[in-house]
Amino acid sequence: MILVTGATGFVGSELICLLAKKNLKVVGLYRNEVQKNKTISLIKSRLKKNTGKLKNIKWVKANLKDFSSLENAFLGIKKVFHCAALVSMAFKDQDRLFKINQEGTSHIVNLCLKNNVRKLLYVSSIAALGNDKYENEINEYSPWDNSMEKTPYSYSKYGAELEVWRGSEEGLPAVIINPGVILGNKSPINTMFDSIKKGFNFFPSGSTGLVQIKDVVHLMFHLMESNIQNERFILVAENWSYKKIYQMVKKKSNKKATLYPLPKSILYLGWIIEKTISFFGLKKRFLTKALIKSLYECKPINGDKIKSKISFSYSPIDYFN
Repeated sequence: MILVTGATGFVGSELICLLAKKNLKVVGLYRNEVQKNKTISLIKSRLKKNTGKLKNIKWVKANLKDFSSLENAFLGIKKVFHCAALVSMAFKDQDRLFKINQEGTSHIVNLCLKNNVRKLLYVSSIAALGNDKYENEINEYSPWDNSMEKTPYSYSKYGAELEVWRGSEEGLPAVIINPGVILGNKSPINTMFDSIKKGFNFFPSGSTGLVQIKDVVHLMFHLMESNIQNERFILVAENWSYKKIYQMVKKKSNKKATLYPLPKSILYLGWIIEKTISFFGLKKRFLTKALIKSLYECKPINGDKIKSKISFSYSPIDYFN
């Protein structure tokens, strides 16, 4: 039996749909009844006339922060897809990020070891990757440098990865994936796209890696079924500048507008003001120097390693067409 954490989230719900189509027995962890029902509706729409396969999905209410609520979900589980996470770049969320992402992953790893799970696949992020200033790209072997400031989200996902590697050293077969910005109907990035559509015309001068959700869940399934273990894989199909992303969002929404570079100094000024206000307890901080720096990073992220292990070609980034 297969366990999927974060089964009602963006990646988890798409993965559950894929597993349901393959008629596999799945336990889906959820926290919210409304989101669970939305996910069931999504699965029904994908299965069409084969809704009888829904009987293979068992839903278990659990919280990553509560070890005891997770224990019963592991009965009979042989494979685990750990998709659950808090995604936030805000400084104000740093405590929640570590509780959910790092400590929650520690709970999952410990339960995998306790229940002799055959394999764990952890969904990390490109935010957890190292960045060697002497290299011209970021890849799976880029070393993590603690002297380089990172966002709280980056630290929490990197800490979660350390928990997974700790599990692998204790005998748990594991694979980590580091997807770029994942594109799809339920993607959190769509909030930013909505702001662009509504008239936010100022873009940072950096770039980021993009990948389609269908590629991510396809590769997750094949990595789980393979003999590959104790490795990480970046999942990035293409690297796009933020300017290009803004242009394509505007084009898709049929809105013509002049775009302007957003000076880094403006964001640093906002960071200083926000930090000062938060000192007096008037507002919680969102911006960090690390977040600002990441928005102006232009180093490409290489997602080709996976193609040397699995016969696969990324789908083109046609999400904006």
